[in-house]
Amino acid sequence: MPSRATATGTPQSRAASTARVVDFHNHMVTEAVVAFLVAEGDHLATRVVEGPGGRTAHIGDTGGTRLLGPRMCDPAARLADMDRLGITTQAVSATPFLLYPDAPPEVALAVARVNNDSLAEIARRHPGRFVPLASVPLQDPQRAAAELERAVGIGLRGVEIPPATPELALDDRRLEPFWSAAEARRVPICIHPFEASPQGPFARYLLSPLVGNLHATGIAAALLVMGGVLERHPALRIVLYHAGGTFPALLARLDKGHELFDACRERAPKRPSAYSAQLWFDTVAFDPRWLLHLVQRFGADHLVLGSDYPLPLGPSDPVGDVRALALGPADEQRILGGNACRLLDIDGAREVLP
Repeated sequence: MPSRATATGTPQSRAASTARVVDFHNHMVTEAVVAFLVAEGDHLATRVVEGPGGRTAHIGDTGGTRLLGPRMCDPAARLADMDRLGITTQAVSATPFLLYPDAPPEVALAVARVNNDSLAEIARRHPGRFVPLASVPLQDPQRAAAELERAVGIGLRGVEIPPATPELALDDRRLEPFWSAAEARRVPICIHPFEASPQGPFARYLLSPLVGNLHATGIAAALLVMGGVLERHPALRIVLYHAGGTFPALLARLDKGHELFDACRERAPKRPSAYSAQLWFDTVAFDPRWLLHLVQRFGADHLVLGSDYPLPLGPSDPVGDVRALALGPADEQRILGGNACRLLDIDGAREVLP
């Protein structure tokens, strides 16, 4: 029997050793963004504080924080961890609080431009190791579309968005300019919630990240499907972080609603499950049985590796978690990197790396 790969990335075959392993879900706050927050954070209810434990971003009014240490901000620190975990490439995106969906559009755009420019520069300095994903001011769809166009022009390969803004749910027709730009550019759209000031039950027991993120992702995906966004834009490709949140568990019920109720067919003529070909799910699930269910339900060609690095709510060995599923070599490599390479339109061979 051929030997399987270990968590440290020992190859199980030449084919596996020469294939790129891509972490699609991880986050960075670049030093350029930190400098912007130091100078302009008052406009964003964000303060950068130096303390005994290092720099911390304090977000909103209820104590939300993010540590701005080397693993969050320094590419060199990330590269060492990537090598230890057997990850060739990070499709790196902004830490979700930087999406600022409730900020004035011109301020959110300023943050997005600094983030996108600095991620592009990091990717240029480390070719093959980082593939940058853009952020945009989604609360202003025209500005969001224009910034996405600009970001793609400087080398960014996808875009991360929140599941909603205070005034716009994802089925709102005012978002059409953004969807059209993303579809035309063939860039994957990654949905990631963040709530700096959770309310009600989500303010207790850390339920906002533990439950609220999954809840928000499920609603966002349901709106994209039932609201006809995927029907109107059949080339859109959506990546749902956190293993799709609640959406996979809701899909059969949405199909039943579509069968029974006119309102469920108003904008989406096909069964909701028919649109799942436009959806991908990361592997941040913490449950191998659920990952296997996603493989069986949606196919191995619709999962991408995720780590949520460097935040604490991520798997300690994301590559090992996928290999522990004992899938066939082809399906395993699809999840570890092949699907991501196709979504991002990058070379899947490891040999291209320095």
